[in-house]
Amino acid sequence: MSYDFRTCELEIHFTSYVQFLLSHHSELNLPYSFPQKLSFFSSPLMFGKAMLIIDEDMYEVVGAAGFVLGTGPQQYEDREICQIEAIFIENGHRGTLLFARAMQAFVRLIRSENPDVRQVQFWTAAEPESGLKQLLAKLCSLPGGSRTLVNELAFYTIPFPELENYCARLGPRMDR
Repeated sequence: MSYDFRTCELEIHFTSYVQFLLSHHSELNLPYSFPQKLSFFSSPLMFGKAMLIIDEDMYEVVGAAGFVLGTGPQQYEDREICQIEAIFIENGHRGTLLFARAMQAFVRLIRSENPDVRQVQFWTAAEPESGLKQLLAKLCSLPGGSRTLVNELAFYTIPFPELENYCARLGPRMDR
């Protein structure tokens, strides 16, 4: 299968990004109300960047990812911190190769938006599904990575250079 990793720049991309995540919001496994989820996954369209993963054979969106630069408590002035708000790939398309390619594209998008990013952070359910659990353990084991439990959620932080190095080790760039 062939995939395109498209930065959301046009209204049609914004619409596709929001519609895709809306259609999968219950699968994100976050203990938030629907309005809170909508706020989180739409915030990259205003305060950061979003990316669509498109199956080029079927020409349909099969994944989406978005981040903001900075944090709400700091009024988004701490732009050296990248807060990942959403990453989701449909079950039928999940696999090591697509994951590697998507991560590489997403990391390049973060770096292009702000070359001074030094940390990536994100929240997940405290007890994620088994496949995600293994990935999160790998990311958390990167030098400087951490996981903190807060109620029903886990908060992860990873130094951005370590995430870039991890993505580089996943294999050659094959995003085109």
